Amino acid sequence: MLSALLLLTCCLSAPAEVTITTDTVSLGELISFGASDPRAMISLGYAPNPGLARRFQKEELLAKIIASGFSSSDLQLPDTILVRRFAQTLNNDQAVRAVRDAFVRQYPLANIEILSVEVPETQIGAGNVDITASIPPHSDPSSPVYVKLDLRGSNFVRAIYVRTVVRVEVPQPVIVRPIAAQSRIQPDDVEWKPMPVRGTHDVISSLDAIDGMVAKQDLGPGMIVSTDLLYLPIYVRKGDAVTVSTTAGGVSVSATMRAQESGKYGDSIVVEHLSGNSTATARVVGARTLEALQGAK
Repeated sequence: MLSALLLLTCCLSAPAEVTITTDTVSLGELISFGASDPRAMISLGYAPNPGLARRFQKEELLAKIIASGFSSSDLQLPDTILVRRFAQTLNNDQAVRAVRDAFVRQYPLANIEILSVEVPETQIGAGNVDITASIPPHSDPSSPVYVKLDLRGSNFVRAIYVRTVVRVEVPQPVIVRPIAAQSRIQPDDVEWKPMPVRGTHDVISSLDAIDGMVAKQDLGPGMIVSTDLLYLPIYVRKGDAVTVSTTAGGVSVSATMRAQESGKYGDSIVVEHLSGNSTATARVVGARTLEALQGAK
């Protein structure tokens, strides 16, 4: 009995299970060495990820001590020591706020209603965590969107995806009277209404964004004008006789020239005088109609 008591008072022991908060494991976190005992600084490698555990064998620990040139005669160790990494559960409200912020960045002028965000129970490290959400390119907000959450703490980085159902409404042009195929949309043909964003096409924020485009098909009242319903035709083809206009000092002058290139609305192309003696650069503004660029020769 006496020898057992002496053994207990003279030896250092370690518990069978330890919880740590650091991203590396040192022997001093498993065994309560004195402040000046150098064995406490022996590294055992990386800690497990938050919420997970790593098991160390007694023989492994003793071998580390001996390999470092120290004695292990004063230690009493269990056969194994389970090292757990402290973890906290990801805050659901913080994750939802990050998702909302991502949609606000994507649609700054929209009315956004987050209907649901499925945040899985996620174990993260101790301390503060920064969450940045990003929406996949070309996402359709009328369908569930899998938003990426980048989680970053003082000693961990992790990414998860959360299934999000959202309603995004932005002012969009809605047809108020029939528009025939191959026709350009005029300002009086539409009215602007807050409408849900549907599909992966770009949202039209002004008619200037589709200037020169024409309807692919007949468009009826109530339809939302979207880029997938329009196309940009070729207004000028190489070899066409075109009208090129220029304005100087309040006086407009037009001349017939020949296109050396094909062009769509807004393109700048080279045209030549019918005599073939000189060329100029002009911008396509309509069917076989161009404006000379100032300073171009």
